[in-house]
Amino acid sequence: MSQHSRKRLTSGKKAILGVSALAASGLAVGLLVTPSAVAGGTGAAEALKRSEAAAADARAAKAAAPKSLAARSAGSTVLSGVTVNGGNSAAVGTKNTQTITVKWKLSGGSKLYGSHASLWRGTDSDSDSDSDSGLERFLTSEQFDAGTEPCVPSGDATFDCTATFTLNPRNDLENEDAGAWKIRLWAVTDATTGVDTENARTWYLQRWSRLSNNAAPEPVAKGKTITITGKLERANWDTYKYAGYTQQIVHLQERSLTGSYATTSSHRTGTGSQAGVEKKTRTATTDRCYRYTFEGTSTTPPVSGTGDCVDVR
Repeated sequence: MSQHSRKRLTSGKKAILGVSALAASGLAVGLLVTPSAVAGGTGAAEALKRSEAAAADARAAKAAAPKSLAARSAGSTVLSGVTVNGGNSAAVGTKNTQTITVKWKLSGGSKLYGSHASLWRGTDSDSDSDSDSGLERFLTSEQFDAGTEPCVPSGDATFDCTATFTLNPRNDLENEDAGAWKIRLWAVTDATTGVDTENARTWYLQRWSRLSNNAAPEPVAKGKTITITGKLERANWDTYKYAGYTQQIVHLQERSLTGSYATTSSHRTGTGSQAGVEKKTRTATTDRCYRYTFEGTSTTPPVSGTGDCVDVR
């Protein structure tokens, strides 16, 4: 992680409720800590340790609780239904704050001592390993930061959980943050076995894309040449501007005024002064609409330009 990224780190104060107080009140472990929301470099390892400390406190609260509060249900806590924004990716532009929502379900335990999800990027999120093990980013949720529990009972020994994460591209992100991320999730219930997983789901944080296209001239005489020009751009989290996305395959699609779009050619976007630019020509024969489309990559979402229809006379 670059020094520039480290300057963006924020730190939080840790507030601790004693295990005995938790056991007596029956409160969830979500009240234990309020760490930084977004951390990279050494801050990521610190945020991870706070999350793991909260999980350890939850297990301790369970162990210390009287039998009336800790039924110790047989079996295991079951994790299911883990989703990010209802799908598998989230795209962030250059200005607007993006809220990422993670949902999960728990079953198998009638009492919940705590559960939280965190988002992380890198190759290893084990705080017991060396600090340079590959942990690049670690994001804790707004609920975790505020010391609130993200889960609510939804039935007999079941819980529905929601965690939100707010990302400001001007404060929290760099271009290298685009790509695959994972969800680290833990849960402690009165079931014999809890949940503690580094990768409850893999998801993708992407740089928002946009694609323009223009067909000209219009109107055009039959038999003349139509030039369809477009530009594929994506958010740059280092400069807070949009920049041409080079050497990417885009498809030129065409349709009649009442038909459906179909791909007629494919090629790569330009580089240098023509970064992200695509240009194709067609002979004007009849009224037609044209657009470019991009299928996306792991760091950039798919996008299609708005169709431009040409009147042939």
